Amino acid sequence: MAQTSTRRARLEDLPVLAVIERELARSAFPQDPIEDLDYHTDRLRKALAKEPEGMVVLEGPEGEGLVAWLWVVTKKTLATGEVYGILRSLYVRPSARNAGLGAMLAQYALRFFQERGIARVVAKVHSRNLAGLRTLEKAGFEGLHVTLERRADR
Repeated sequence: MAQTSTRRARLEDLPVLAVIERELARSAFPQDPIEDLDYHTDRLRKALAKEPEGMVVLEGPEGEGLVAWLWVVTKKTLATGEVYGILRSLYVRPSARNAGLGAMLAQYALRFFQERGIARVVAKVHSRNLAGLRTLEKAGFEGLHVTLERRADR
């Protein structure tokens, strides 16, 4: 992979990022993904206004456009008031995979939270997304809960 540059996401990135979020929704929720691009665009716009430093893109060389995307957010638990981090989205375009960009973004996410004094970081990955699981395990994430699901109408 040729040289990439990292920068914060911008409003003009939202159409591309909404398509990526739709693709991630299809991967994470194959039975019932949210496909509406307006929904994803609106959600991203709100997040960009609230916590812009948590939305990062990697641009490829001239003409390649966005090759990777990272979205992290901070939340506070209602029960204890603990502030924790969520790795909401991590995506690398198929043509840019296997070049270490996913691992680099996972490390970026961990540094992001560490610099803010946040110790606990949560990431959810579909059980069949083996590449995503492997990337996060290499970054030190461990399985904590297993959610099992079954359709009752079948």
